[in-house]
Amino acid sequence: MIVEETPEMNRFLKTFALPEKPHSLLPVVPRNLGDISEVELMSLYSEFMSWVNYAQAQLIAAEIVEERELNTFEYTKACILIEQWGNKIKGELVTIAKAKRDVEEKVQSQQEAYTQARAYRKLVETVFERCERGAQVLSRELSRRISLAPKENRAARFIA
Repeated sequence: MIVEETPEMNRFLKTFALPEKPHSLLPVVPRNLGDISEVELMSLYSEFMSWVNYAQAQLIAAEIVEERELNTFEYTKACILIEQWGNKIKGELVTIAKAKRDVEEKVQSQQEAYTQARAYRKLVETVFERCERGAQVLSRELSRRISLAPKENRAARFIA
């Protein structure tokens, strides 16, 4: 997603940098974590965390765009309704006026922009959640291995 140039985004980018897209494909948690070495596990965890950081930044950017599109949609609907209300026929119901507003090309166009922004945000959210879950699984496996290490080291001393 290309981040929109807005005063808020420019202010943010003066202080912070958005994470770059990782160079690797979206990682997958292996079926049997016990089969991979500690080095591979740590590398995979780092890869997942890079994707979590990137996906979360993209999710926030998508939420900002979605919110802006929703506000523009609501504003467009209100403007069209006000325009049409001035031309109202005596006795015209509010329901009819709103229905006429909703079929206006400007309203339809803005509703489509909002729908697309919302759909994109939802798709990015699924990527973020998938990366976050993968990172959590790997973190638990790392913690499990760390907790086993002292016991294995003690046992090794008595076997020799």
